[in-house]
Amino acid sequence: MTSLTLREHVAEPANLWIRHSFSRWPLVGDDGRLCCDFATGGLRTADTGPAPAASDVWRLVRRAADVVYVPPLPADSAPLRAAIVEAAAAAGAPLVLHVVAGGVSVALAAGWQWLRQYAPHSPQPASGVSPLSPVVVAAAELPENAIVAVDLLDCLVAEAALLQEKLLEGPQPDLPFAPVPARHATLVWPLVGGWTDRPGVLETAMPRLVAAGARRVVPRAMTFDARERHLLAERLERTWPEAFDAVFHGDDSPPDESAFRTAAEAAGLEHRLPRPLPAPPLPARLRLARELAGHLIELGDVAVTGGDAYYRAARFLDRDEIEIEAAAREGNLGVLPWLEDPARRAVEQWLTARRED
Repeated sequence: MTSLTLREHVAEPANLWIRHSFSRWPLVGDDGRLCCDFATGGLRTADTGPAPAASDVWRLVRRAADVVYVPPLPADSAPLRAAIVEAAAAAGAPLVLHVVAGGVSVALAAGWQWLRQYAPHSPQPASGVSPLSPVVVAAAELPENAIVAVDLLDCLVAEAALLQEKLLEGPQPDLPFAPVPARHATLVWPLVGGWTDRPGVLETAMPRLVAAGARRVVPRAMTFDARERHLLAERLERTWPEAFDAVFHGDDSPPDESAFRTAAEAAGLEHRLPRPLPAPPLPARLRLARELAGHLIELGDVAVTGGDAYYRAARFLDRDEIEIEAAAREGNLGVLPWLEDPARRAVEQWLTARRED
């Protein structure tokens, strides 16, 4: 079997800022649940062979300096999950912890204290208290740069028939499921063209997510290969024929996010995930470079013209880890060949505002 490695991705808002993902990973059980792949935008599938060793995971995460993606794990893999979070906390590496919405699975990954329970010298749950208890698992106890990202795809598919009925009942019916107690989590809405990107679905769902306690819901545009498209369509065929047609006969063009943004803003939801940043012992200059690169990418996403200049500058900041603050202080921003207007002006303004703060 090939050794475990970290794959590299372009970190951007569209993929929840994920830079690294593991080269192989066990699937969450064999119960037929559907699960997004936040790094690629497809569906997660099982890898052959055993789960990776905790020691290998520890070694890789300790070397990471940007966001590491932790997909869902089976319930019996708590030691592996604990090794990942402990290694990231020690190294300062940010994490995206993927949770599949659906009762117990949410509790399994939502809390720092529970994630630590198998680590040496960590406190055990009180006698008679299940390690899945909300008292023991509180997402607010996670390290500051770890994000709990709750995947809503399986909820939407499993309850498709009920959801369709609710949509016919009125403009703001109850959702047929309770996603999670979501105050400290980021809900991830899978955008599937012709189905979950429809204004009617979004305008109904967003207010109910707010009622469930959500503060932030971000989109993940889904792009399927032929096998994934067939699998999802097959699950929807009997429960939501219109969605089946849209998925089965859909093309590879990415879904439009504009209806999602409109519905989220109307409901008062945050819909952009701030970039998770490195923490000590990683150097402060690295944190600053990642934060500035994230700002430039967001500017590029909304720019009418000049977007490429923002993206190019962000990529160089991410790759070269230049001490951009020192370059600005010494008047050398103008000689950096990859930093052109309007990105250069944006960098100057951002650094000035940071100094004034």
